[in-house]
Amino acid sequence: MKNRILNHLGMKVLSLIIAIVVWVIVANVDDYKTTKQVTGIEIEFINGNAITEKNKVYEVPDGTSVDIIIKGRRKLVEKLDSKDFKAVADLSKMSITNAVNVEVYATSSLVAKELTINYTNSAILIAVENKVEKQLPINVRVFSSVEEGYAIRNKTVTPNLITVKGAESVVNDIENVVVDVDVSHANHNLAFTGEPVFLNKMGERMDASKFEYDVKEVESVIEILPTKKLAVRLNTSGEPKEGYAIAGIDYQPTTINVVGDAADLAYVEEITVDDIDVSGASSTMETSINILDYLPEGIALADDNSEIMVKIMIEKLEERAVVLENEDINIVGKRKGYRYTFVNKNNNLITVLGLIDNLEKLDVTNMIPSIDVSKYDVGEYEIKVNFRTLSGIEILKDVTIKLRIEEEEQ
Repeated sequence: MKNRILNHLGMKVLSLIIAIVVWVIVANVDDYKTTKQVTGIEIEFINGNAITEKNKVYEVPDGTSVDIIIKGRRKLVEKLDSKDFKAVADLSKMSITNAVNVEVYATSSLVAKELTINYTNSAILIAVENKVEKQLPINVRVFSSVEEGYAIRNKTVTPNLITVKGAESVVNDIENVVVDVDVSHANHNLAFTGEPVFLNKMGERMDASKFEYDVKEVESVIEILPTKKLAVRLNTSGEPKEGYAIAGIDYQPTTINVVGDAADLAYVEEITVDDIDVSGASSTMETSINILDYLPEGIALADDNSEIMVKIMIEKLEERAVVLENEDINIVGKRKGYRYTFVNKNNNLITVLGLIDNLEKLDVTNMIPSIDVSKYDVGEYEIKVNFRTLSGIEILKDVTIKLRIEEEEQ
């Protein structure tokens, strides 16, 4: 039996060696080296204080992840993804062109020994700016509309100032800071608490994570009171240049909507502006007034527009002769038993001064020409004709009429 085992020992050893060699060959063929792309490895930025200590801020405009190519044994490479790697950018080693190298390595030292790592974007550009500080007022921005017949008289915020710090280009783009309040159908005072909203020069909302600010919460109070529509009356002061007159006054708006306590509103019906000076004017004037300057105490404007646009037409006065017929003259104070007869011709002339538009519309009968004969006895008299005063018309010379008074025959 022993001899039989020994007789085949050589063959058995040779078979074992052949089996081992075959296994090694098969194992190497099955676990060949391969490559793989791993994407989206987040970059960790370290030593940022190297920038911020110089009163600067930084931003990564082109993204914060990196892609790599790894090479190694197939069975190892196939199992790896972005979570098995770490990418680090040391900001303290940033170049004068604001570029910083990105280093990528496997988180496992055993894996790292087995791999070759390659990546094309080995450096990333960092945007670096001066850090600035800016103080801005906080305003209330309302949405919707209050109940009809009511308006907002006052809006207050606490605090009313906010300090912003950040990149110069970002901070300088902040145009307005508001707290938003919904006043839909409100008819009483409202109180709100909200976060500040930052708006750029285009009125668009900005990303507040891009900068620092010291006020995180704002309290606002909205005062809502009843409204009333009031007429606006305009009067002028002074006189235009001699020989000129006011031909008309146009202004818009002619009414305004005001807000106030009901008791205050009850005592006001119109707003009068009486200090528009036309002294020495000889041509049309255009001006504007701020109606807020004329509102009584306790009354505020309900609308945003406080400007009244005014146009005062100034025109040259013209002379014109108007014919006065005898039959148009009223004889006042007649006594019974007397006869009254006009002696002069039936074409008396009146010289008047006025604006062209007024002269063209002038009717002598509207002037109600008259003479008073109550104090006259029998005889012929030169009597002054009286006229009713007409707006915009001036009689330059007195007009007299010759009248004969006689006793009637019995």
